[in-house]
Amino acid sequence: MIAEYHIAVLTETFGQHFSASALKQIIDANLGQDSGWTQFQMHVHFDNCAFAEGRAYVEQQHALIAGTEEPKLMRAALGRLTHAVQDFYSHSNYVDLWLEANGGLANTSPEDMDGLDPALLNHPRLISGYFYLWRDIIYYLPIVDRFAKKHLVFPGSHEAMNLDDPGVGPKFPYSIVAAKQRTLAEYQRAARALGPERAARFHDKP
Repeated sequence: MIAEYHIAVLTETFGQHFSASALKQIIDANLGQDSGWTQFQMHVHFDNCAFAEGRAYVEQQHALIAGTEEPKLMRAALGRLTHAVQDFYSHSNYVDLWLEANGGLANTSPEDMDGLDPALLNHPRLISGYFYLWRDIIYYLPIVDRFAKKHLVFPGSHEAMNLDDPGVGPKFPYSIVAAKQRTLAEYQRAARALGPERAARFHDKP
């Protein structure tokens, strides 16, 4: 998912619960996952079918939230884990599996989407796109990128599967609805783990 949609999902899902400065800290941590070496850590983005590792990463961030007294560290961990779970829906075939089970695009709308279906979250055919820098760098090189995206898309690759922006087609809105649902669920879990006093500092609301 590209940056503007990570920001939109966070802001629309729980922005009202945080002060403006606290929300900015969460957004900065979320977007930071697409910079530096972290953007090539597959489990952080649920790429390369790294589902077990991605889930473990999310649990690690929840443990950081629950285990610290420092609100900035709590927010940073929330930003990191929400990036991961948002990417899960845009980098995996979860939306395809949901559509298959619910009648397809012709018989559903994005508002029908359930991003928290346990059967689909653990589906035996759940996969995510594979990204290999040595191969997929062609999609990011000026001049050749357009040709590569049109003629050199490898089956099962990140480029073939991603739902990162509206340009990929009608399944994108479904991934956004699912990402919002999961983002809200992860936030609620984090807030419950803190208790009233730490949760107040976490939100930084007047």
